[in-house]
Amino acid sequence: MPTIIDNWINRSEMDYYTMFIKAWIPFNAWYMLNFYDESVNRTTDRSIIDYIKDNSNRYRDKIISLLESDSEEAKEFRGLLSKLHYELEDHPIPNFEKRVSFANLSLNRNAVKQHSFTRGNYTYKCEFKDQLQRTQKRFFCEVLNKNATRTLHLIELHKWSLTDLNNEQSYIAIGNNDIQSNLRMCFNEINPDKPIIIIIPPKRTPSNKFKQPNNSITIDIEKNLFFTDDKEKVTKAIIQLIYDLRCKLFHGELEPTNSNSNAYKYAYQIQKILIKELN
Repeated sequence: MPTIIDNWINRSEMDYYTMFIKAWIPFNAWYMLNFYDESVNRTTDRSIIDYIKDNSNRYRDKIISLLESDSEEAKEFRGLLSKLHYELEDHPIPNFEKRVSFANLSLNRNAVKQHSFTRGNYTYKCEFKDQLQRTQKRFFCEVLNKNATRTLHLIELHKWSLTDLNNEQSYIAIGNNDIQSNLRMCFNEINPDKPIIIIIPPKRTPSNKFKQPNNSITIDIEKNLFFTDDKEKVTKAIIQLIYDLRCKLFHGELEPTNSNSNAYKYAYQIQKILIKELN
């Protein structure tokens, strides 16, 4: 069976993985030249990308202008966003659990470390004890009686993962779908990488046709894809997603298969439009 290394060797000819890297290099050089700053500890790629997301600069401002404009370039840009979105939904990178997606995108670490609520005869409580060592179980989910005086079920996990929660024997042993669903809902609130919402579902007319929802940007009218009209939030999401794709590629988390290649094709084409603004 071919290994990841074999696949990289077999794809050593020009491809979209290579083209994406070539489009990233000038961007990398530009942001290191302009925003690297030891005095404020802005020295890593991630810290600089976070600064670019939050502050006016040519790269960020170009995205905002393309979201606001009705030019041919803007239409092309939004079309590429649509193609990238659906490609990532059809072929999760690197996998479904850790997928890079506009529908599953986190901009900042979630500040909520503890969440609880009472529903029916039970109180649900989830806590992320980030002060503990990573080798320890740091996520705790409890089902208590209504008055929260007695623990009925306790699930302990090393990391935040719905898959791990669903497969944990103490969770399975609860044996009640409603209780399990409520506990998952509580668990979602302490997700350190809790996703933001930028995709707005379309509305339906009385004749059951789709139409653009309020407070949205049209990305693809034919596919009824709409983003929130918070252009700064969408811009941050686009920058973060392109950076996440870069990390999956550079850190060796991605196998260079044909099914993954199209996502990097569209990411490269988006990046190519944006880096022109850096000249």
